Amino acid sequence: MSDQPFDQNTITGTPAVDAYHSSRRHAEVYGTYRAVVLVASTRAAAGRYPDKSGPTAVSMIREAGHECADPIVVADGEPLRAQMQHFLRDLPVGQRPDLLVTSGGTGLMPDDLTPELTREFLDRQLPGVMHAIWAAGLEHIHTAGLSRGEVGVAGRTLVVNLPGSGGGVKDGMGVVLPLLDHVFQQLNGHRDAGHRSPAADESVATPAAGFQPSGVQGDHPVDRADSVVVSVRVTEEPLDAATVQATAASETTGAVVGFSGLIRNHDAGRSVTELDYTAHPTASTVLQRVCEEVAQEFPGVRVVAEHRIGRLGVGDSAMEVAVAASHRKIAFQVCDALVDRIKERVPIWKEQHLEDGTHEWVNL
Repeated sequence: MSDQPFDQNTITGTPAVDAYHSSRRHAEVYGTYRAVVLVASTRAAAGRYPDKSGPTAVSMIREAGHECADPIVVADGEPLRAQMQHFLRDLPVGQRPDLLVTSGGTGLMPDDLTPELTREFLDRQLPGVMHAIWAAGLEHIHTAGLSRGEVGVAGRTLVVNLPGSGGGVKDGMGVVLPLLDHVFQQLNGHRDAGHRSPAADESVATPAAGFQPSGVQGDHPVDRADSVVVSVRVTEEPLDAATVQATAASETTGAVVGFSGLIRNHDAGRSVTELDYTAHPTASTVLQRVCEEVAQEFPGVRVVAEHRIGRLGVGDSAMEVAVAASHRKIAFQVCDALVDRIKERVPIWKEQHLEDGTHEWVNL
């Protein structure tokens, strides 16, 4: 491993980045993952001192059996943001790392901005992991709690901020590495990941030849192709689940997972008679954008999403989503992610009409 600084002004063309891109084999089997280490240090990037935190992280990742190129050393601030943008957003989904570790920039100096930059990319935070890293560090040094690191997921990548010291990196990687299987099994659709007993593990049969791990597409070009948003609609017309699912399917489809959001007759212990859905004029545009975002994150799927507006009665469908893929697990995972994002971001509101004659707006 080299301690020499890398050119902070380039995203591609450095030895570490080129080595990373030369390794195309993504983690298709749980237990082997592809990692990138970014060192945020203006002084190290300028060659004023040799960084040791990055090589420490790389060494531990490799010793654990995972793939990792030499560390990429960049200045704090915008150069770090550019590298994170490259690995977490600009690369095609199938080429992004499973694990991205940063070291440095987590303190209180004016240019210590790693946590702030990291939060720009995270979809979900994992504060419990960060607390475990702090606890591990506090066993060795009382100032470990001053590290302002973040841990979370950006798409399908686990992102971990560690301090810029060798000891801090050792403590942090000691916490993170044993969690990787559990993290990626959950990201890939294993909802019981981390909760199985040893006896249960021993009873699991060896997968048959050709079996695709949960949430992992195959090697056929169709599975790696760009995903397609087939149809998106906000309408006052009744929705039909069978039609939506048939629209999503194609000759390459091995599984179609559908979601039907139905009007139920109760809410918070009260009887509901009907709902009125009202859409902002941009609702169709936002729904299209949300579907495209999810499609970009997961290759090889076909997506259809429809949302009904107007007055709906009990039993009517307010939302239909269908995801078609070669394998069922990825279809379930994408459908779940898409429904969550639609409910969070599409500007459609509902007014509940209750049996007692009152009414109320929900989730405004």
